[in-house]
Amino acid sequence: MRVVRCVLFFVTILLVASCQVGIPKYVMQPDKMEAFLYDYHMVQAMAGEYSSDDYKEKLYYSYIFKKHNIDKEQFDTAMQWYSRYPKHLRRIYENITARLEREVERLDNARGCDKEGVSLDFVFFGEENVNLWTSPTIRQFSSNSLNNRLLFSFKVPDDTTFVKGDSLSFSFVADFIAKDSVEQEAFASIRLDYENDSIFTKAVRVDSVGAYNLSAPRYFDSKLKSMNGFVYYVDDDTTAASRMLLRDISLMKIKP
Repeated sequence: MRVVRCVLFFVTILLVASCQVGIPKYVMQPDKMEAFLYDYHMVQAMAGEYSSDDYKEKLYYSYIFKKHNIDKEQFDTAMQWYSRYPKHLRRIYENITARLEREVERLDNARGCDKEGVSLDFVFFGEENVNLWTSPTIRQFSSNSLNNRLLFSFKVPDDTTFVKGDSLSFSFVADFIAKDSVEQEAFASIRLDYENDSIFTKAVRVDSVGAYNLSAPRYFDSKLKSMNGFVYYVDDDTTAASRMLLRDISLMKIKP
């Protein structure tokens, strides 16, 4: 037993000593390493939906590294150092795990909200017309695969959030920032599913500056069950300098 105690004592001393090793200035500091790894794993999960290795590489190296203003060599150097002192790396991943858990909890608490942009919490205020849109009302799009689409959706809870006869109206104003004679366009669409299994869809091609509105008709014989929508931007700009700007984005719930 004394031998075991001695071994445990020395192991503890070694672990404490390794934890107290100072991080060199040439190594990414823990807060920056944590922010980078959080985004890296999020994008890695997104890239898993695609089969193209070229696409994954573009996501990793042209977006994540650029966002955090580092290169692959700096990241590799940091990972080599943190691998030699795992206590630091473990603490970083504990913080990342906590961030992910908080994000999951936030989404679970957002009533019926599946993707960014929509919250049903405001429906209970009782106004005649309620704007469900909670994300920024201005959004810039580019040809970059990480920034060329907007997805939003929700499922209606089993309560009085929506009643028969409610309608929805998705609207925005489009502006194009083009380089030379670049062709630009976007496609916007909404889909509404009702409890009687009926479906309403509406789509519009966005190819000029101006206001757009996609409105759903009233159905007095059935209540809304779920809603999905998207905006998808495309251009033929090889320089990737062109942009589309959406402003005054709203998703109005209109009572009967």
